[in-house]
Amino acid sequence: MGYEFLDIAIDAGVATVTINRPDVLNGLHPASHRELEMVWSDLGENDEVRAAILTGAGRAFCAGGDLKDMEERLKIDPYGGSGISPASGRRIVYNLLDFEKPLIGAINGHAIGLGATLGLLCDIVISSEKAKWGDPHINIGLVPGDGGLAIWTVLIGPNKAKEMMMFGTTITAQDAEQLGLINHLVPESEVLAKAMSMATSLADGPQAALRGTKVSINNWLKTQFTTLFEVSLAAELQSMDHPDFTEGVSAALEKREPRWL
Repeated sequence: MGYEFLDIAIDAGVATVTINRPDVLNGLHPASHRELEMVWSDLGENDEVRAAILTGAGRAFCAGGDLKDMEERLKIDPYGGSGISPASGRRIVYNLLDFEKPLIGAINGHAIGLGATLGLLCDIVISSEKAKWGDPHINIGLVPGDGGLAIWTVLIGPNKAKEMMMFGTTITAQDAEQLGLINHLVPESEVLAKAMSMATSLADGPQAALRGTKVSINNWLKTQFTTLFEVSLAAELQSMDHPDFTEGVSAALEKREPRWL
């Protein structure tokens, strides 16, 4: 397995996958997005791996999309979108959900946009007390179509999800725990150790039973959000063709209020 933007370490049956773009808060551009699409298939086929951890390098878990990369693309082609295809948008979600081995989310810092979606799609979520959670796609003029609208709606209900998505709200880890999004809330320095302890226990457990349990629940989860995911993904692609997207990205990078059309 050769990855440029992911660090993968395997020890005692546990694969630790670290998103390694700390200079952009582990924001994803097309190349790193593709690696996160592929890694779950690779680890699924690796008999040495019996459980996995997903975490981030540096002070964030994942800030979602890489805005600087988006800005450069929009300068070349105002209708070029994010450089991530609808097929890629589906794969990053469904490949993670179809990974049959136990997966612990070690959320070491902020989990925003697609970062929050990836964290919430893990089987067990361990979050730093200092982490912020949310999906503020709306702040750059986009529909949260890369799984965010779907998973937040399923987990916290439509009214809370609509308010959060429409206002671009971010919440504290404590609030996320109260909403039932987080399994364990721990000090930042203990996130990875807690994740490793749980992943090691699962790696030593009855694999057929663990995987059957996970596949059953994830099948229900996919049934719940597939329609919403597909509709919101199409809506996000449509919103990328609107000038508000270019303005939203520019305003976010310039740290000013956007001027919407």
